[in-house]
Amino acid sequence: MWGTNELSRFLLASLQIDSLKHCISIKKLLTTVESLPLGLNTMYERTWERIEGQTDDEVSLARKVIIWLTYAYRPLKVRELQCAVAVPDNGVGFDEGDVTAEELIISACCGLIMVDQQSRIVRLVRECIVCIVKTSDGRITDY
Repeated sequence: MWGTNELSRFLLASLQIDSLKHCISIKKLLTTVESLPLGLNTMYERTWERIEGQTDDEVSLARKVIIWLTYAYRPLKVRELQCAVAVPDNGVGFDEGDVTAEELIISACCGLIMVDQQSRIVRLVRECIVCIVKTSDGRITDY
């Protein structure tokens, strides 16, 4: 069984790799590698900045996904999550045409969620992500 330190290092590496996926040139890749944070909290801050730097629709989608995964009474399968985030904010109605593709949901969350390929259950990459809160100065604290 892995300890907390090993899991944290794995998660940090996973989030760092996800941030490198969007580099479109060798120069950008090298610059990004040089500026990668070494701590998990700083990496979370950068990940949230990447999420917030997306289009309004992607930011809204990522927030809905994380909220659903945080507060769901049981683990959600991909299709269940797709339908849940397709319901309008006012909670009225459902249109199959509003269902978002799995790949777009994963992409919008910038590495903070994963899909178990066998069970098709969507999970936050770390259970403690539920405990992450922004402080008044905008920094992220992990309890």
